[in-house]
Amino acid sequence: MTRHSLDAGPVITLTVDDCWKTHAHSFNQAFDSTSLRGVFYVIAGFVGREVNGFEFVEWDALRQMSKQGHEIGSHSFMHGRSMLDLRTKAVQLFRLVRSKGLARSVRLTRALLGLAEEYPGTHLRPEEEVAMSKGVIEKELGRPCKSYSYPGGEPTPELMNLARDTGYTSARTIRPGFNNSRHFEPYRLRCQVWDAWTTARIADKWVDKAINQNLWLIEVFHAMNLRHYPYSCSESALKEHLSHIRSKQGEIDNLTVSETIEQIQGNLPSGSPFKQFPEASDQFN
Repeated sequence: MTRHSLDAGPVITLTVDDCWKTHAHSFNQAFDSTSLRGVFYVIAGFVGREVNGFEFVEWDALRQMSKQGHEIGSHSFMHGRSMLDLRTKAVQLFRLVRSKGLARSVRLTRALLGLAEEYPGTHLRPEEEVAMSKGVIEKELGRPCKSYSYPGGEPTPELMNLARDTGYTSARTIRPGFNNSRHFEPYRLRCQVWDAWTTARIADKWVDKAINQNLWLIEVFHAMNLRHYPYSCSESALKEHLSHIRSKQGEIDNLTVSETIEQIQGNLPSGSPFKQFPEASDQFN
C-alpha cells in the first residue's frame, strides 16, 4: 500500500484567523518568543481599517511577519460566509457538539453567528471574495498567497472548487480533527480550535497525539485574553503550550500550511493527484 504523506514525520501548524490588530501582534510576539512560525489568515479588505469597532492589523506589520517566516493566508476579502443548507448546518453543529459538548457548542456557535453580523457591508460574490483577497495580498506582500481559510469554517463544494481553481493549494475549515495520509483533503483541512475553555494540558495532548500517530495538527486562534468572547485563548495557557511544543523539537516539525502541502506533494508518487473531494462519509480523526 502506497503511503501518501507525512512520511517525514508529524507536523504542527499554528494559525490565526481574522487578525484583529492587537491580537495579531500578540500572537506574533508569542510565536516569535519561542522561535515558532505560524499562518496569519487576513480579511484582505479590512487590513489596516477599523470595521464596526474592530481594528485590523496593518499591511506594514504583515510584511514584517512575512519576512520573519510567518505565512500570510487569505480569510476572504470581506468575510462573506458561504450559504449552507439546513442539513450541512446540522452536521456542522453535530461535529461541534461531539468535539466540545452541548453547552459550550451553543456559546461558540453564537459567537460565530455574531461575527457575521458584526462585519457589516455588502459582501461580494463568492468568486470575488476568494479571488480578490488573493490578488490584494500578493500585490501588497510581493509573494504568492497559497492558503485559504473559509469564513465561518464550513465550505460548500462550490467554494472548495473556487479555492482550488483560484490557485490556492489548500483551504482550512474549522472541522475538528487531524490531517493524515489516509484521508488527506487539501481543500478541507481539519484543525483544533482554541477557545476560552482550552487549557495548555488539553492542547499539549493534541501535540502528543500528532507525534504518536504521525499526524498533521493545525491549531486555530482568534483572540487572546478577550473577555466575554468564547473563541479567546488565555495568554498564560498559550505560553505554556508553546513551551511544550518547543520541548518536542526533534519529534514534531513546526511548518506553515504551504510548507506542509509542498512536503506532502513531494512525497506523492509521480502523477498521483491529491484526494480533493472525498466520499460523503465523515471522518472524526
